[in-house]
Amino acid sequence: ENDVSMHHYLMPLAKAFGRLQQATAWLAQRSMANPDEAGAAACEYLRLFALVALGYLWMRMADIGRSKRDGEEALFYQAKVDTARFYFERILPQTGALFASIMSGADGMMKFNDEAF
Repeated sequence: ENDVSMHHYLMPLAKAFGRLQQATAWLAQRSMANPDEAGAAACEYLRLFALVALGYLWMRMADIGRSKRDGEEALFYQAKVDTARFYFERILPQTGALFASIMSGADGMMKFNDEAF
């Protein structure tokens, strides 16, 4: 069935947003003592932020699409709902891995000796 309740979107988005909030606070605190923390996590943090922001937008599109699926452009709106479902099932879960990478800290990246290169 293609019909998915908004709960299917809201709960994963809330979890991803929680990860973003926790990573933000952790980075802000750790970067005060060690600026390498922010640099080491920059790519993963930006991607985490983007996935959460896009998740919010896809949730809004799904909500609008659900309300307009019986109109003239039913196929268009059903495609929005289906794509949102794909995003929430296949793309948004990547926030877990990004969060883990951020929280691992800078040491694994920044502790190499210059001579190793």
